[in-house]
Amino acid sequence: AASAAAARGLEALAACQPCPLDSEALTDVLLQDLRAGRPPGRPLLCAVQGNVESGGFAEHVFREAARELFAEEVAAPVSFQVRQNEDFREVQLLDKQQQVRLKFVAAYGFRNIQNVIRRITKPGAEGPARSCGHFVEIMACPGGCLNGGGQLAPAVAGSGGEADKAAAAGSEAESAAGGGRGVEQREGRRRRLAEMQDLLHSGPDAAVVPPEDHPLVLPIYQYIARQADSSPKQPPSAGPAALRGLVGSDAARRWLAADWRSLKVDEQGKAVVGTSALKW
Repeated sequence: AASAAAARGLEALAACQPCPLDSEALTDVLLQDLRAGRPPGRPLLCAVQGNVESGGFAEHVFREAARELFAEEVAAPVSFQVRQNEDFREVQLLDKQQQVRLKFVAAYGFRNIQNVIRRITKPGAEGPARSCGHFVEIMACPGGCLNGGGQLAPAVAGSGGEADKAAAAGSEAESAAGGGRGVEQREGRRRRLAEMQDLLHSGPDAAVVPPEDHPLVLPIYQYIARQADSSPKQPPSAGPAALRGLVGSDAARRWLAADWRSLKVDEQGKAVVGTSALKW
């Protein structure tokens, strides 16, 4: 049965249309164990030197915002401070008077997401009690994408039968109750995430490349522009100036941006934003 399922998976992959950008895929990670290494000459590309548990977006946007808005260079990696728990962290950019210029929050897991929503929608809350900053990165998976459902699960000792399931359920209950086995599980998760982060940005087959220098970014935007433009095709330009002219363009916004609408409206037809109107 397993071989038949694998054969069907290979057939599905073979039926996929080739990527229009002459690339193996629009991603840097193949379906393989990163510890097994990468093909020669094709390193794993990582956008930042740290905080890569969800791709490094929060770190990259924070550093770029500091540079663009306040002409400040923030050293990498950015130091996020743990707040309510290890999956709720924030980083601030302060001026000389210690006033907050930028505040970014990373909230992972549904519990932290709901805490963020409650804070920003709580009636009567003002100031720091309500503010979550200028940018909030939320991820459903505790620990971020490296601990997500798209990752291969860590090996579990045992046969995988009912006894293992019962043990897993028991350890989950112990974790919720703060038992010793729950602490051990959390430490194991921390070690695994730290190992994966190290492989992503410091592994022997990894290279840190800023997003604007990624070899696929400019071709992707040029492809979008060509698809949206009905005029005769011009030879694509190259260099940082070409990318700056395409990022944020009307064509890119039509392809890459999303419109968010509330599921509820009031008597005047205005959107109602609240925890009950948000669906996961």
